[in-house]
Amino acid sequence: MSNNTPKSLHWVDKQLGHLTGLFAVIGSLAILALLLIILVAVFWRYILNDPIFGIDDISVLVLAVVAASSVIYGARNNAHVSVNVITMFFGRKVTRITDIIMRTFAVAILGVASFALFYKACGFEKACITENLSVEHWPFFYVLGAAMILYTVHIFIQLVSGIYHFHDDKDPNEVAD
Repeated sequence: MSNNTPKSLHWVDKQLGHLTGLFAVIGSLAILALLLIILVAVFWRYILNDPIFGIDDISVLVLAVVAASSVIYGARNNAHVSVNVITMFFGRKVTRITDIIMRTFAVAILGVASFALFYKACGFEKACITENLSVEHWPFFYVLGAAMILYTVHIFIQLVSGIYHFHDDKDPNEVAD
């Protein structure tokens, strides 16, 4: 963010960065756990010739944590793929408006997705369970929902910052070409 951005927006962005770092640590630990799970599963299956019942369920649940962590970490570090075709045909005046429109839609869609992950991901009965061990999915949906909420806040900060810097030469949220 640029130096003339309001301090409150800087503070919220900084706190979001801390939470993103926490998700990065959780995701890193989940990747390490997934590596160990796969190592144990392969050893038991092919060396001892005795596959572990339910190991796939555990892998799927840990992978959900990895996916949740990568969502917000990727957003904060501009790792998500985007193609800006509008700048090829129109000038900066048009893209300032389209940026506001698209960020508004993104906040709305991410907000609905976050709501769905917390309240409706497994239906009203919360009946989503893993195939073998019958572990319920809802705690892992909550982790993904929390990551989506942070992603929503990230896009909202970009929206407010983009509106604040609407008349500046450059939007501080744009990735350099």
